[in-house]
Amino acid sequence: MAPSPEFAMLDDLPIFLVICHIFGTRRTMANGTEKAGFDENPPTQFEAGAQKTPLRLPAKRERVRLGEGGRFVIPAAMREEMGVKPGEDLILHVENGELRVRSWLRNLRRVQAELSALKKPGESVVDEFLKERREEQRRGDKRFDQLHAEGTARKGAK
Repeated sequence: MAPSPEFAMLDDLPIFLVICHIFGTRRTMANGTEKAGFDENPPTQFEAGAQKTPLRLPAKRERVRLGEGGRFVIPAAMREEMGVKPGEDLILHVENGELRVRSWLRNLRRVQAELSALKKPGESVVDEFLKERREEQRRGDKRFDQLHAEGTARKGAK
């Protein structure tokens, strides 16, 4: 298939000029005039709050160096994905020789969500807990009274 007459002349030009010709290096301005150059988006005002996505996608794996006292730095993108900030508590555990790091607060919320699914509607977990503690205290007091009565009975029998 023969090239169209428009592109036939491009055979002798350097590739850069061919690309410029194909993609266009001229743009039409608002007043109808043409201007040479690549079409670019005009600059926009930066808004700090507009950045809702992470600055970069967090790496699945990152190489860090273990420093003095066994310290290392969790890369910023990973901290952001974990939802932790400097000064927050973390949970660490080793599983199959791998160190696992979790946010203490996120872990607490996860456990609360799992346990709230077990709670019956209308049930007060606090009231049940207090009821159990009061019953346990009552049994302890009863046993203490029995032991006290036995001790004083033996003392009086001597």
